[in-house]
Amino acid sequence: MNKKKMTILCLCAGLAAVPGTAYAQETAETEIAAEVTQEETAAEESTEAAAEETAADEAAAEETAAENSDTQLQAPTDFVFDPNTGEYSFQMTDERMGYYFIRIYHVDEEGNETGEYVVSSKRIKGGSTGEASGTLDVSAMPWGGYHINLVSFAPAGTDYSSPEAVTLKAHYGIGKALERPEMLILTSGNQAELIVDWYSLSDYLYYEYLPDMKFTFYSDAECTQEVFSDTVDLAALPDGDGYEAIPPANGSAWGFAMNQGEHLYTVTSESEQGTQEVSFSFINDIFTYTLDAGTYYVTCQALSKDEYCLDSQVSTAVEIVLTEGESTEEFTAASTELWTDPAYGFQRMYASAGVQTDRTDFAGDQEVYGELLE
Repeated sequence: MNKKKMTILCLCAGLAAVPGTAYAQETAETEIAAEVTQEETAAEESTEAAAEETAADEAAAEETAAENSDTQLQAPTDFVFDPNTGEYSFQMTDERMGYYFIRIYHVDEEGNETGEYVVSSKRIKGGSTGEASGTLDVSAMPWGGYHINLVSFAPAGTDYSSPEAVTLKAHYGIGKALERPEMLILTSGNQAELIVDWYSLSDYLYYEYLPDMKFTFYSDAECTQEVFSDTVDLAALPDGDGYEAIPPANGSAWGFAMNQGEHLYTVTSESEQGTQEVSFSFINDIFTYTLDAGTYYVTCQALSKDEYCLDSQVSTAVEIVLTEGESTEEFTAASTELWTDPAYGFQRMYASAGVQTDRTDFAGDQEVYGELLE
């Protein structure tokens, strides 16, 4: 075979190979397209299934909501309350409601309700729609922040659900002054132990709150030459050793130790068993200071923690004499003129709020004034 013929044969062989390659490529493209179609179909089926599931969930939610609407009672509207007269009104919107109460709760600095309600209305009858109105006694409201709650109750023995309470916010004691504190001072050597009158503390805690207390030592009877001052937070007292609240008498024991302690203080108490003398030592309500020997005139003042309430007047000055040397068991007691010894009873030393009403700026004697807050 000559060279020319071999060239032709090679060309023919090359042309014969081309259709096979094209066919393989076309087959691969067809298979890829089929796979894409299958994936798209699967995705569409998945989407449709998800849509059907969502529709089923929505239908179930609507059915549940419809069922709940039959048992969920509607909250009252247009709640109006005068914080000073106690007059209130609101619109009853659901005749299936059993009854209502208006209850006032004290709140802490974070706005959380604390303890039991301090004031409550009588039961307000439900069973109809329209306006309900009346008056709540707020004449003895303690000072501080409050929630005024209109609370709805479903009838007993039904499966109805009560709505959330309708809440108004208020402050009481706006523009009023804290009660002037009274105190006792025990002196021994170069040490002075200052004790805030327990009746002052009980009044603070019940009518207002436990404020800061500023103690000031002066070198002159006119109290113009200040030697030393200290401010303490009385709010820590209820957490102290021995503190106990005594409900429902509004009594408080501020920390004491019967018949023990370095400086035993003796009080005379009247009881069913007659007059008796008991001795005890103060514990958590005692603020101790050591100064140079000399004569001092000591005052105390309650400082407000809120803008709405004013600082107390400064107490009268208590004259004390400190000597050289450390404190011993021997001591001298001196006090402001309205100091009253705590009472003894029920195996406790205690003081009840509102008992000593001769106090300066006693909260219970001041006209109640409150304001609704935004």
